[in-house]
Amino acid sequence: MEGSENVMKNELNRRLEAYRFFPLKDRKEEKGDRFLMPWIYSHIYGTNKQTKGEIKRAAKEINAFFAQKELEEIKRDAGDLWLELIAEQLYDSAFLYLRISKSDPSFARKLFGLVRMSEEETDNKIFRDVYGGMITLLLRLPEFPYRALMIRALDESFLIVYPERQAEVDQWIESLPDPAMRALFRR
Repeated sequence: MEGSENVMKNELNRRLEAYRFFPLKDRKEEKGDRFLMPWIYSHIYGTNKQTKGEIKRAAKEINAFFAQKELEEIKRDAGDLWLELIAEQLYDSAFLYLRISKSDPSFARKLFGLVRMSEEETDNKIFRDVYGGMITLLLRLPEFPYRALMIRALDESFLIVYPERQAEVDQWIESLPDPAMRALFRR
């Protein structure tokens, strides 16, 4: 039975990756990544003012991503394997998103793109964006079914990219007022 489950899991992973990665026009060597979208939405809405209306819009955009027909079909076919499969994609795409942010020269600019930030300023901005913005937004979406997965994916990916910031991250987590929120990080 285990062999047939592995075959099924491999087929589902193949379908997920076929959906996730798509060819870019005019760039045959590169592929786009649809799974960057939930991170982009959480970054945009998380780093802006988190009003009730903005949080509602963020939830709508992120939920719409996961409600796409192709993902819903894979989810239906995956059954009990779905959370494991989607977690792998979320962890991988969160890590990719943070690596891109760290290395993107346009991300490391301020004052309308005129002034380049130092490496330390860029790293601090990414920390604030991830914990003060993206994760904070996700914490404000208690009904969102992928909330815990996305929080853990961001947190663990951040610590892979920035292992030297473990103490700062732990301090931020400890500052959360609700023990249930802190428990989402599985420390």
